[in-house]
Amino acid sequence: MKRKILGMMGKMEVLVREEGKVGVIEVAGEIDIYNCGELRKIIDEYINRGITRIVVDLGKVTYIDSSTIGVLLSEQKRLDAQRGGLKLLNLKGAPRNVLEMARLQDIFSIYDDERRAIESFGGTG
Repeated sequence: MKRKILGMMGKMEVLVREEGKVGVIEVAGEIDIYNCGELRKIIDEYINRGITRIVVDLGKVTYIDSSTIGVLLSEQKRLDAQRGGLKLLNLKGAPRNVLEMARLQDIFSIYDDERRAIESFGGTG
């Protein structure tokens, strides 16, 4: 399923799919305070369906702000509590710099390869 969501900095496009028992969320564009709630809703939809292992592909994201980081942190905490997890994929450029400036790059599991991110959950995919 593909969604287009407007934010203050521009639009965010989201494509969601499943690889086995892992939800994969591909995001493109800008994620800011005005549209990061939609990312939370998408993750919540997975959780409500019992999918608690999620990979968020940020390879085509050009901008994130502190509200985006807040969503990722809170959703990671929720997923961890349900014996799942949140992995970030293809974090680079400005979004990676924002995470590093906040000194949070070690809080998240970050991968450059989708298959490895999915396999890191163990026994899924």
